[in-house]
Amino acid sequence: MRIPYQSSFLPSDWQAWSCLRISLTVLGLTTLALSGGCSKPAPPAQSSAPDKDPRLTFVTPYANVRPDVQYVGDKACAACHVDHADAYGAHPMARSLVAVAQVLPGERYDAQAHNPFANDGFLFRVDRQGARMFHKEQRRDAQGRVLTELATEVHFAVGSGARGRSYLVDREGFLFQSPVSWYASKAIWDLTPGFRVIEHFDRPVQAECLFCHGNRVEPVEHTLNRYRPPLFRGSAIGCERCHGPGDLHVRFRERGEEVTGMDQTIVNPGRLEPGLRDAVCQQCHLQGESRIVRRGRQLFDYRPGLPLSLFLSVFLRPAEVNEAQKAGSHAAQMAVSRCFRASAGKLGCISCHDPHRLPAPAERVAYYRRRCLSCHEEKACSLPLVRRRQQSPEDSCIDCHMPRGLSSNIAHTAVTEHRILRRPDSAARPSLSARRLRPGEVPLVHFHADQTDAQDKSVARDLGLGLARLAREYPSLEKHVCPIALPLLEEALGTGPDDVPAREERGYIFWRLDRKQEALEAFEEVLSRAPEREATLTYAAVLATAMERSRAAIAYWRRAIRVNPWTSPYHYQLARLLAQRQEWQEATRACETARRLNPASEEIRTLLVTCYIRMGDVDRARSEFNTLLALNPANREVLQDWFMQQMRRPGSP
Repeated sequence: MRIPYQSSFLPSDWQAWSCLRISLTVLGLTTLALSGGCSKPAPPAQSSAPDKDPRLTFVTPYANVRPDVQYVGDKACAACHVDHADAYGAHPMARSLVAVAQVLPGERYDAQAHNPFANDGFLFRVDRQGARMFHKEQRRDAQGRVLTELATEVHFAVGSGARGRSYLVDREGFLFQSPVSWYASKAIWDLTPGFRVIEHFDRPVQAECLFCHGNRVEPVEHTLNRYRPPLFRGSAIGCERCHGPGDLHVRFRERGEEVTGMDQTIVNPGRLEPGLRDAVCQQCHLQGESRIVRRGRQLFDYRPGLPLSLFLSVFLRPAEVNEAQKAGSHAAQMAVSRCFRASAGKLGCISCHDPHRLPAPAERVAYYRRRCLSCHEEKACSLPLVRRRQQSPEDSCIDCHMPRGLSSNIAHTAVTEHRILRRPDSAARPSLSARRLRPGEVPLVHFHADQTDAQDKSVARDLGLGLARLAREYPSLEKHVCPIALPLLEEALGTGPDDVPAREERGYIFWRLDRKQEALEAFEEVLSRAPEREATLTYAAVLATAMERSRAAIAYWRRAIRVNPWTSPYHYQLARLLAQRQEWQEATRACETARRLNPASEEIRTLLVTCYIRMGDVDRARSEFNTLLALNPANREVLQDWFMQQMRRPGSP
């Protein structure tokens, strides 16, 4: 939402929180909502105690799941596995993230490709200059003259280009997402999925997004979007994301030792039992409503051959409150399919998908038809051949039973239905509003419930975190889920007092329950353990502002800026508070930094006009105000009256 103009400097609690929620929006696919309540072949039950590293304790013949085994990179694999490497190079996963300089031609840059395109009063343009690409955001006046421009070089392209690409900006190790994306299906440029123009170039790219789109990164702990160099350890999804680290395997083969029986130095997903086999794909293709990193684990700790549930708790909406189809839901959809449930573990992702090779478009129908007929004889289809060919001239099984439809969370993009419906047209999807949640009903289910102990307190902790994040994503659910989440988090902190994520979400729950003092104390407890935790600093700053504790809020914002100097709302909120305290020199500096990062913001420029007036710089105040009016704000007349009053105030120059 656009924060409306206010004559006062102090934002309301919800206005400030809305601004913060915008600044914390993340890249990539949003949530899905399909039940995990189905029978899934599970790996043997193992302890999920938070003080035990599954990479050390899980019983497995594969030696490369252990944490001391090193990654070697794709080149080491390709030296021996030439055919697989060549084929995989053309696979979309192998092109999931690349440096812009390495992007293969595919995008167009002419007017027919929607370049430039307009949205919400802004003009967006993409310029390619050799190996470099620049995304530009402009505001123009009625005569077409450029009033403000934010031109930013983009450094990485996310996506294979088959459906489209989004782009990342590297600002000294801080990654942000561009508001501009390429949609291959329509061959046009448009706003990035889920993007609101008000986000500009402030959307942080968090590790949860890069986990599925990039190979490996090392996040700087407690920051939202800062990474240690090199930013990407192999940019696109590589061999070791599915086979595990290869150092043991490479050294074993270099010694020329003979393999007798199964090679235990490297994971072969095809030889894993069903639950472990599917976990390899689920690490990226099971998006969930909430994906919670287990206590004591790090996001990139998971290794193929281990249960995903020991590293991540994935929660989904119950089946009766499903939403519309969303991208990223393939594993959850397949888990509820009749084919999957009836196969007793025989059917998995790699039953139909060759992870090394993507069939050519001309081979697609025949390729997947053979996969279907490996289980279903041709006579099993209830429709006569003539009828089938009327629907699909090539008699495609998947075109009928796995149709593509528009995703509800990515514009211009189709996703494939993975429930393998017998009669897709008759399977209407229930909406989230199909019925109200009952009092006390938990609106999340654990996808891997059959692999976890119902009495496991660490799983209850994860549910508390998932509910808190659900409340943040859907404010209308706050009153329902916050009272359920709070006791779960309280109990989790009883067994793990240094659990920083649980303490942070506990503070958030207090806040939304209007227990502001307890919330602020909870945030301070977090910061006593993690002084540079960026999200907590911003929460505390907004909350302290709402509690009219401006001095404390200023201190929080300054600390947040030291952690991340590249996010314009941080500087703007600091400037507002400093202006409220009439600390005009510092307010001016903070506001000018915010304007540099977001030159099109009417709110920033309005505050900057006030700062210049109070500093006695009439010429800059008038120039800034003229630019503000040229941006054609909705409250133009109100602004003009306000400016005249400011100029006539006692003490004004």
